[in-house]
Amino acid sequence: MRELTEKLDALIGRSRWDEAEKLLLDARDRARERRDEALTLSLCSELMGFYRMCGRESGFRSAMEEAMPLLAKARLDRRSRGTILINAATGLAAFRRAEEAMPLYREAEAIFHSVLRPGDPLLAALYNNMSAALRALGDLAGAERYLLRAEQNFRETPRHPDLATTRVNLAQLYALEDPAGDRARSALDRAWEVFDDPETVWDGYYAHTALKCAGAFEELGQSDRAAELRERAELIYEGT
Repeated sequence: MRELTEKLDALIGRSRWDEAEKLLLDARDRARERRDEALTLSLCSELMGFYRMCGRESGFRSAMEEAMPLLAKARLDRRSRGTILINAATGLAAFRRAEEAMPLYREAEAIFHSVLRPGDPLLAALYNNMSAALRALGDLAGAERYLLRAEQNFRETPRHPDLATTRVNLAQLYALEDPAGDRARSALDRAWEVFDDPETVWDGYYAHTALKCAGAFEELGQSDRAAELRERAELIYEGT
């Protein structure tokens, strides 16, 4: 599964969506043929995330319809269950169904608080995604509260690329209220500090995160940094 995920990240990083989809569908079909429900569920979860990223709602809906019955009967550890719930909820929110997503997020939150230690990156991922759903529902105060929780979660891992994502999300949220304001600019500068820290590891996840955040830097008036992030990602992918 790890090897598949690395190949998938590399294909997505180069926007080779059709190849990435085929990689996942072929793996899921093989798992179905072996009647390996746990692996099928895991791959359906990956497909939900993939279709969310490339904006293919029908694919997401199909993957979710297969995943949720499997999740209901699967014997999974709670961490894995929470992760799959987040994938489903995040896809729902991305396709304008944030209200449906919130119960799944709340269930995942309860699970994670029972099994994860503070500082676990999965908690920050949950908080970031819950923030986006709350923002879509018009609860900007709630959205900010969850982003600040996510930022605090990285207190002991200040070079994690997801901290940059959290700060970019904060910048975008603050820009809704005051596009040229100090809070948005400060949050974006703090996101850049993570990317530009010489001790931050340049790996596939760095490249994936850099590409994901580059658009926000451009939208918020920092096109030079956006271009730099894209160049760094390309250098990383060329070396893989």
